[in-house]
Amino acid sequence: MSAPEHKIALSHDSAALAGEGDRSVPDRSLHLAVLVAALALLLFWYRDTVGSLLAIWSRSDTYAHGFIVAPISCWLIWRNRARLRGLPLAPSLAGALAGAAAGFAWLLGELASVTSVSQFALVGMVIALVWAIAGTAIVRALAFPLGFLFFSVPFGEFLFPWMMDRTADFVVWGLRLSGVPVYAEGRSLVIPSGNWAIVEGCSGVRYLIASVVVGSLYAYLTYRSLRRRLIFAGLSVLLPILANWLRAYGIVMLAHFSDNRIAAGVDHLIYGWVFFGVVMLVLFWVGGRWREDDAPLAPPATRASPGEMRPTVASRSVAGFLVVALAAVLAWKPALGMLNEQGQHGPVRLSALQPQGEWQPVEAERLPAWSPRYSGMRSELRAAWDAGGQPVGLYIAYYRDQRPGEELVNSENRVLQSKDPVWTMRAYGERETQVGARDVKVGSIEMASASGRLLVWHGYWIGGRWTTNDYVAKLYLVASMLGGSGDDSAAVMVYAPFAVEDRGRAEAALGSFMRQMGPAVGDMLAAAMEH
Repeated sequence: MSAPEHKIALSHDSAALAGEGDRSVPDRSLHLAVLVAALALLLFWYRDTVGSLLAIWSRSDTYAHGFIVAPISCWLIWRNRARLRGLPLAPSLAGALAGAAAGFAWLLGELASVTSVSQFALVGMVIALVWAIAGTAIVRALAFPLGFLFFSVPFGEFLFPWMMDRTADFVVWGLRLSGVPVYAEGRSLVIPSGNWAIVEGCSGVRYLIASVVVGSLYAYLTYRSLRRRLIFAGLSVLLPILANWLRAYGIVMLAHFSDNRIAAGVDHLIYGWVFFGVVMLVLFWVGGRWREDDAPLAPPATRASPGEMRPTVASRSVAGFLVVALAAVLAWKPALGMLNEQGQHGPVRLSALQPQGEWQPVEAERLPAWSPRYSGMRSELRAAWDAGGQPVGLYIAYYRDQRPGEELVNSENRVLQSKDPVWTMRAYGERETQVGARDVKVGSIEMASASGRLLVWHGYWIGGRWTTNDYVAKLYLVASMLGGSGDDSAAVMVYAPFAVEDRGRAEAALGSFMRQMGPAVGDMLAAAMEH
């Protein structure tokens, strides 16, 4: 009796599976078609953000790898197609909520004119839309291929100052350990055979980005355990930093001992990439000793999460859920348009600044020729003032109707440009001062030229708030936009020339100017914001 019952049960299950299989083929085809169409609509809707990605990939060698990130991700998905066939394909409410969160992040990025935030948010919306339409099980199985898309976003420029400083510190330490006398001032080094400057190309950010992208892909393809993948990814971060320090030290030593015949020109860039390539090959060779790619992949979990709809959901329900998912990611562009209509627009007029205290306007010729590297402003003011024989310069760049390339805070706007033909940076930091009776922090940069030295204090004015921090400035800007006050903001700099032995007098003059003239500057900016 047991054998026939077993046979009947098998026959019944096979028939059920066959029936479900007949339905699942069109269901899965429908889901796939809907997903492709939804992704195409998303990318077209946010085509300006997509265009900003393409523009950066095209003009920057550091981020040119962005062109191959999406193809690699698609290949990784195709590589896992056999595992995906056994997973439930069903809409997910959690994915729609994640899409709404990513869309809101895109809105904040646009309001703050932080292109990288908008770009990260767009990638997040792509992943969330896949999650919302395909379901949690699919996204879980494709966690790395989808997450790999984040490498398409140009990111990491904020690391330049820190990595340049650490590279300079290591080179100085290495030279002194090697018995080579060195005088260091900021990122400028002087040794008996010549002068060196640690610039952005010496920071190693390019090496780091390339290593993280390639190392993460290698770890995913080579290992199965999460622990080994994380260890290798960590080494892909630490090793290029150390390698760049050794590279910079080695280049200086090569030039020093060859009387600057080698490694003192463009060839030191070639040596750097060759050295980096050797280091990465060694990393992959060592990592290959513990490879696990011959081991079979773990079978995917096929159980759907409670928040998912069943894979046999009706086509009308799929269409209704698609509308919800698309609304969650597409609604933010119209919201941005409404917020951008608020506040003031058009030309900016900065009124005349009246003397305060002992400060009186003087001729601009009293100050050395210097200009910050700022662009995209709607109005600009330069003035020279004097009190007690110490001239002080004032520079204001006023921004309104900001957009990419024409915003107050971006990586291109700098007090001192890299490789400036006249001025070199000697020191930088922050210090406390007063604007009227209010304590504020300002950035401080000391620079030198053949004609003397210049001390510059700089900060941002945004809706009556002062800050010197780029990230805080962006938060203030977002708060102003969400509050309906628009995006009016300004970069404010005061500067004073000084002799090496008389730096204290320049600091005292700048402090006095900020106390006495600072409130008038703030009132002038507030008046411009209202007209």
